[in-house]
Amino acid sequence: MLKRKRSASTADLPPTKLRACITPPRSPPFLAVAELQWLPLTLDNLAQHTLRSTPPAPPAHTSSPPMSSRSGSPTRRAWDDRATLRSYRILVDAARAPPTQLKRHLDTVLLSTRDGPRSPNAKQIVSQRLAASLENESTGIYKLEPLLLFAGEDDPHTLNGVSMISKKLNTNLSRDFLPHTPPGKSLRALSQPQPDTIIGYLSNNQASATEPPLATAFSADEEEALANFTLNPVLLFPFLTSQWKPASGESHMIAHAQSARDGATIVRYLDEFYTIARGQPPTELECSHISVTCDIQTVNIWLHWRELDSAGGAEYYMKSIHDCTLRNEQGLMEARALLKNHIAFALGGRLQSLKQALDLFSDEATKTKMKAAKSGSSASHTVRTDSTHIAPISLPPTPSSEYAGRDPGKKRPRLEEDGSAG
Repeated sequence: MLKRKRSASTADLPPTKLRACITPPRSPPFLAVAELQWLPLTLDNLAQHTLRSTPPAPPAHTSSPPMSSRSGSPTRRAWDDRATLRSYRILVDAARAPPTQLKRHLDTVLLSTRDGPRSPNAKQIVSQRLAASLENESTGIYKLEPLLLFAGEDDPHTLNGVSMISKKLNTNLSRDFLPHTPPGKSLRALSQPQPDTIIGYLSNNQASATEPPLATAFSADEEEALANFTLNPVLLFPFLTSQWKPASGESHMIAHAQSARDGATIVRYLDEFYTIARGQPPTELECSHISVTCDIQTVNIWLHWRELDSAGGAEYYMKSIHDCTLRNEQGLMEARALLKNHIAFALGGRLQSLKQALDLFSDEATKTKMKAAKSGSSASHTVRTDSTHIAPISLPPTPSSEYAGRDPGKKRPRLEEDGSAG
């Protein structure tokens, strides 16, 4: 009997046919019927083909979404190594002893023993450390920074905010006050100064935006005198900054370098401010700064200052004045006490010094404006700095009515001994 022929199975197909069946060919792009016709090769037809095959450009007004400051932003990723900072005469983790007046301030004010009950924050930091170490940088800061540092009354998440101060996150400082390149050297520019957190005096503009308005350290007129001479328009005279790193990832050494850059910028700003006001350089204490670095495992507190060499050039020093691990409750209590003493000094002796100099600064601004009005030129002022000259600094224009004034004496500054701010 004749056998019936079978249809070829997949197994009987040649290898080339098997691949053709298993892997379907790519579908050609959808084209209109008219486009499938052959057209003569002319310049017009070629131009039309190019237009159809080129994707349309995005509208000119469309901008790409802003990059996260924690995931690749040049501002966050850029940092200066120690060799670069040393070339700018910024000395990180210096072994040099502070000048006499600054050493006396450290021993008698910052390291003095505080009376009264202790805050529970140090104990909470110890209990939260391990959980925070498993997080990324942003979440680690969110968990521990409020327990270690301070916030002002303008922070709605703080139960015991400190009067007349304010804290900002990821705030750029003016690059105009970065140390200049030393004479005779050609160096790349330092990176953008931007602390993770920065604490300074609350501005009248932001204090008047709350209900009821908050107390401020400076009057509206005093603040207006600084309108064109500021590190940042929303925060006056910053005195405490911090840089944080995750427990795994970027090195704590990067935080040291970033803090040295930020601290030198603030020290130089204070140097310029006092020099304009008085016509002579300030003391090391007057333009000193305190910063904190932390990698969720250890915390360092740093003292920043500048000294002038024999030629009048400035050198910027960053020295550790306290460090401990986040397992060390006693060490954390000492760190908190030091920072509380610094906040108290910022609202006491430091504030008085700034206000006295600000009166002179305002007089200098008024004189400059009067000279500019007579000459018909714009008001500017050039000052000595780092053995060189900075670009002309525009002094304050006529005060506006943008800010609502408030008497800073109506409410006394408060440093609580308990709660997240104390």
